[in-house]
Amino acid sequence: YERWAELFTREKIAVLASDLEGHGKSVGKRGDIKNYQLFLDQIDLQLEKSNELFPDTGRILYGHSMGGNLVMNYAMSKDPPIIALIASSPWLRLAFEPPPHMILLAKIFRPLFPGLMVQGKIENADRSHDPVINLAAKDDLLMYRMISLRLFHQVSIKGLYAIRNIYKINRPFLLMHGNADRITSHEASIELVANTSKNTRLKIWDGLYHELHNEFEYKEIFNYIMSWLKEMKIYNHG
Repeated sequence: YERWAELFTREKIAVLASDLEGHGKSVGKRGDIKNYQLFLDQIDLQLEKSNELFPDTGRILYGHSMGGNLVMNYAMSKDPPIIALIASSPWLRLAFEPPPHMILLAKIFRPLFPGLMVQGKIENADRSHDPVINLAAKDDLLMYRMISLRLFHQVSIKGLYAIRNIYKINRPFLLMHGNADRITSHEASIELVANTSKNTRLKIWDGLYHELHNEFEYKEIFNYIMSWLKEMKIYNHG
Protein backbone atom coordinates (compact mmCIF):
# COMPACT_ATOMS: atom_id res chain seq x y z
CA TYR A 1 0.00 0.00 0.00
CA GLU A 2 3.03 2.32 0.07
CA ARG A 3 2.55 3.66 -3.46
CA TRP A 4 -1.13 4.29 -2.72
CA ALA A 5 -0.40 6.07 0.55
CA GLU A 6 2.21 8.26 -1.13
CA LEU A 7 -0.40 9.61 -3.53
CA PHE A 8 -2.46 10.84 -0.59
CA THR A 9 0.49 12.37 1.24
CA ARG A 10 1.38 14.34 -1.89
CA GLU A 11 -2.07 15.92 -1.53
CA LYS A 12 -1.33 16.77 2.12
CA ILE A 13 -3.50 13.94 3.42
CA ALA A 14 -1.67 12.02 6.15
CA VAL A 15 -2.07 8.24 6.13
CA LEU A 16 -1.97 6.00 9.20
CA ALA A 17 -2.12 2.23 8.80
CA SER A 18 -1.61 -0.76 11.03
CA ASP A 19 -1.47 -4.54 10.72
CA LEU A 20 -4.58 -6.13 12.19
CA GLU A 21 -4.15 -8.65 14.99
CA GLY A 22 -3.20 -11.98 13.45
CA HIS A 23 -1.98 -10.29 10.27
CA GLY A 24 1.32 -8.87 9.02
CA LYS A 25 3.71 -8.09 11.87
CA SER A 26 1.06 -7.82 14.58
CA VAL A 27 0.67 -10.23 17.48
CA GLY A 28 -1.74 -13.14 17.47
CA LYS A 29 -2.21 -16.41 15.67
CA ARG A 30 -1.88 -15.91 11.92
CA GLY A 31 -5.20 -15.70 10.09
CA ASP A 32 -7.29 -15.92 13.25
CA ILE A 33 -8.93 -13.72 15.85
CA LYS A 34 -11.04 -14.75 18.83
CA ASN A 35 -13.59 -11.97 18.46
CA TYR A 36 -14.45 -9.61 15.59
CA GLN A 37 -14.86 -6.80 18.14
CA LEU A 38 -11.07 -6.81 18.63
CA PHE A 39 -10.72 -5.47 15.09
CA LEU A 40 -13.12 -2.62 15.86
CA ASP A 41 -11.24 -1.88 19.08
CA GLN A 42 -8.07 -1.59 17.01
CA ILE A 43 -9.75 1.00 14.78
CA ASP A 44 -10.62 2.92 17.95
CA LEU A 45 -6.96 2.92 18.96
CA GLN A 46 -5.85 4.01 15.52
CA LEU A 47 -8.27 6.93 15.47
CA GLU A 48 -7.09 7.95 18.93
CA LYS A 49 -3.50 7.89 17.68
CA SER A 50 -4.41 9.95 14.63
CA ASN A 51 -6.06 12.55 16.87
CA GLU A 52 -2.92 12.65 19.00
CA LEU A 53 -0.68 13.17 15.96
CA PHE A 54 -3.03 15.44 14.01
CA PRO A 55 -5.40 17.20 16.44
CA ASP A 56 -8.33 19.18 15.05
CA THR A 57 -7.99 17.40 11.71
CA GLY A 58 -10.83 15.58 9.95
CA ARG A 59 -10.38 11.84 9.73
CA ILE A 60 -11.44 9.50 6.93
CA LEU A 61 -11.72 5.74 7.42
CA TYR A 62 -10.47 3.78 4.41
CA GLY A 63 -10.70 0.00 4.19
CA HIS A 64 -9.98 -2.51 1.44
CA SER A 65 -11.43 -6.03 1.13
CA MET A 66 -11.85 -7.34 4.70
CA GLY A 67 -10.89 -3.83 5.78
CA GLY A 68 -13.91 -2.53 3.89
CA ASN A 69 -16.07 -4.88 5.93
CA LEU A 70 -14.44 -3.60 9.12
CA VAL A 71 -14.78 0.13 8.47
CA MET A 72 -18.44 -0.21 7.54
CA ASN A 73 -19.26 -2.20 10.66
CA TYR A 74 -17.25 0.23 12.77
CA ALA A 75 -19.17 3.20 11.37
CA MET A 76 -22.49 1.43 12.03
CA SER A 77 -21.62 0.47 15.59
CA LYS A 78 -21.36 3.97 17.01
CA ASP A 79 -21.25 7.67 16.21
CA PRO A 80 -17.73 7.51 14.76
CA PRO A 81 -15.22 10.39 15.03
CA ILE A 82 -14.80 10.53 11.25
CA ILE A 83 -15.90 12.87 8.48
CA ALA A 84 -16.09 10.29 5.68
CA LEU A 85 -15.77 6.63 4.82
CA ILE A 86 -14.17 4.88 1.82
CA ALA A 87 -14.36 1.16 1.07
CA SER A 88 -12.81 -0.59 -1.91
CA SER A 89 -13.72 -4.13 -2.97
CA PRO A 90 -15.27 -4.86 0.44
CA TRP A 91 -15.75 -8.42 1.63
CA LEU A 92 -19.54 -8.46 1.94
CA ARG A 93 -19.86 -11.75 0.11
CA LEU A 94 -17.29 -13.74 -1.80
CA ALA A 95 -17.38 -13.69 -5.59
CA PHE A 96 -17.44 -17.49 -5.56
CA GLU A 97 -19.23 -20.17 -3.59
CA PRO A 98 -16.95 -22.36 -1.47
CA PRO A 99 -17.23 -26.07 -2.37
CA PRO A 100 -20.28 -27.67 -0.70
CA HIS A 101 -18.11 -30.13 1.21
CA MET A 102 -16.13 -27.22 2.69
CA ILE A 103 -19.33 -25.51 3.84
CA LEU A 104 -20.49 -28.77 5.44
CA LEU A 105 -17.14 -29.33 7.16
CA ALA A 106 -17.13 -25.75 8.44
CA LYS A 107 -20.59 -26.19 9.98
CA ILE A 108 -19.50 -29.40 11.69
CA PHE A 109 -16.07 -28.36 12.91
CA ARG A 110 -16.44 -24.63 13.68
CA PRO A 111 -18.29 -25.13 17.00
CA LEU A 112 -15.74 -27.75 18.07
CA PHE A 113 -12.54 -26.33 16.59
CA PRO A 114 -13.11 -22.63 15.83
CA GLY A 115 -9.39 -22.01 15.38
CA LEU A 116 -9.04 -24.70 12.73
CA MET A 117 -7.22 -23.25 9.73
CA VAL A 118 -8.30 -23.74 6.11
CA GLN A 119 -6.55 -22.80 2.89
CA GLY A 120 -7.72 -19.59 1.24
CA LYS A 121 -8.81 -19.85 -2.39
CA ILE A 122 -7.27 -16.59 -3.59
CA GLU A 123 -5.18 -16.85 -6.76
CA ASN A 124 -2.46 -14.23 -7.12
CA ALA A 125 -3.50 -13.63 -10.73
CA ASP A 126 -6.91 -12.48 -9.46
CA ARG A 127 -5.45 -9.61 -7.44
CA SER A 128 -4.76 -7.19 -10.30
CA HIS A 129 -3.92 -7.12 -14.00
CA ASP A 130 -0.33 -6.13 -13.17
CA PRO A 131 1.87 -9.28 -13.22
CA VAL A 132 4.64 -7.51 -11.30
CA ILE A 133 2.26 -6.78 -8.42
CA ASN A 134 0.94 -10.34 -8.46
CA LEU A 135 4.43 -11.83 -8.43
CA ALA A 136 5.40 -9.65 -5.47
CA ALA A 137 2.33 -10.90 -3.57
CA LYS A 138 3.39 -14.48 -4.24
CA ASP A 139 6.76 -13.86 -2.59
CA ASP A 140 5.42 -11.75 0.32
CA LEU A 141 6.14 -13.73 3.49
CA LEU A 142 3.79 -11.51 5.52
CA MET A 143 0.82 -12.42 3.33
CA TYR A 144 -0.71 -15.41 5.09
CA ARG A 145 -2.85 -17.70 2.95
CA MET A 146 -4.79 -19.53 5.66
CA ILE A 147 -7.87 -18.44 7.59
CA SER A 148 -9.54 -19.89 10.65
CA LEU A 149 -13.11 -21.14 10.53
CA ARG A 150 -13.88 -18.62 13.28
CA LEU A 151 -12.53 -15.59 11.40
CA PHE A 152 -14.15 -16.64 8.13
CA HIS A 153 -17.52 -17.11 9.83
CA GLN A 154 -17.40 -13.81 11.74
CA VAL A 155 -16.42 -11.71 8.73
CA SER A 156 -19.02 -13.43 6.54
CA ILE A 157 -21.78 -12.76 9.09
CA LYS A 158 -20.70 -9.13 9.44
CA GLY A 159 -20.76 -8.74 5.66
CA LEU A 160 -24.40 -9.75 5.57
CA TYR A 161 -25.09 -7.50 8.55
CA ALA A 162 -23.58 -4.55 6.69
CA ILE A 163 -25.79 -5.12 3.65
CA ARG A 164 -28.91 -5.03 5.83
CA ASN A 165 -27.90 -2.21 8.17
CA ILE A 166 -25.75 0.13 6.11
CA TYR A 167 -28.48 2.79 6.34
CA LYS A 168 -27.18 3.47 9.87
CA ILE A 169 -24.14 5.24 8.42
CA ASN A 170 -24.74 8.98 8.23
CA ARG A 171 -21.36 10.08 6.85
CA PRO A 172 -20.31 10.65 3.24
CA PHE A 173 -19.47 7.19 1.94
CA LEU A 174 -17.60 6.19 -1.24
CA LEU A 175 -17.82 2.54 -2.22
CA MET A 176 -15.76 1.24 -5.16
CA HIS A 177 -15.61 -2.19 -6.74
CA GLY A 178 -14.34 -3.73 -9.97
CA ASN A 179 -16.96 -5.76 -11.82
CA ALA A 180 -14.33 -8.35 -12.78
CA ASP A 181 -13.42 -8.98 -9.13
CA ARG A 182 -13.04 -12.74 -8.66
CA ILE A 183 -12.47 -12.53 -4.90
CA THR A 184 -15.24 -10.39 -3.40
CA SER A 185 -18.67 -9.83 -4.91
CA HIS A 186 -19.29 -6.53 -6.66
CA GLU A 187 -22.96 -7.52 -6.85
CA ALA A 188 -23.07 -7.48 -3.04
CA SER A 189 -21.78 -3.89 -3.14
CA ILE A 190 -24.56 -2.95 -5.55
CA GLU A 191 -27.09 -4.63 -3.25
CA LEU A 192 -25.71 -2.78 -0.23
CA VAL A 193 -26.03 0.65 -1.83
CA ALA A 194 -29.77 0.13 -2.26
CA ASN A 195 -30.04 0.55 1.52
CA THR A 196 -27.91 3.69 1.86
CA SER A 197 -28.57 7.42 1.95
CA LYS A 198 -27.93 10.08 -0.68
CA ASN A 199 -24.51 10.62 0.91
CA THR A 200 -23.34 7.30 -0.54
CA ARG A 201 -21.62 7.02 -3.90
CA LEU A 202 -21.05 3.70 -5.66
CA LYS A 203 -18.41 3.50 -8.37
CA ILE A 204 -18.14 0.28 -10.36
CA TRP A 205 -14.89 0.02 -12.31
CA ASP A 206 -15.45 -1.88 -15.55
CA GLY A 207 -13.18 -4.87 -16.08
CA LEU A 208 -11.02 -4.29 -13.01
CA TYR A 209 -9.97 -6.89 -10.46
CA HIS A 210 -9.87 -6.95 -6.66
CA GLU A 211 -6.96 -4.64 -5.81
CA LEU A 212 -8.05 -1.40 -7.43
CA HIS A 213 -5.05 0.43 -5.94
CA ASN A 214 -2.75 -1.99 -7.79
CA GLU A 215 -4.43 -1.90 -11.19
CA PHE A 216 -2.78 -0.14 -14.14
CA GLU A 217 -5.54 2.48 -13.80
CA TYR A 218 -4.61 3.28 -10.20
CA LYS A 219 -3.98 6.97 -10.93
CA GLU A 220 -7.41 7.34 -12.51
CA ILE A 221 -8.94 5.66 -9.47
CA PHE A 222 -7.03 7.94 -7.11
CA ASN A 223 -8.14 11.02 -9.04
CA TYR A 224 -11.73 9.83 -8.75
CA ILE A 225 -11.39 9.61 -4.98
CA MET A 226 -9.93 13.10 -4.81
CA SER A 227 -12.72 14.49 -6.99
CA TRP A 228 -15.29 12.90 -4.70
CA LEU A 229 -13.60 14.36 -1.60
CA LYS A 230 -13.69 17.81 -3.20
CA GLU A 231 -17.30 17.40 -4.32
CA MET A 232 -18.32 16.45 -0.79
CA LYS A 233 -16.35 19.47 0.51
CA ILE A 234 -14.13 17.21 2.59
CA TYR A 235 -10.90 18.26 0.87
CA ASN A 236 -10.14 21.84 -0.14
CA HIS A 237 -6.37 21.97 -0.76
CA GLY A 238 -4.95 22.79 -4.15
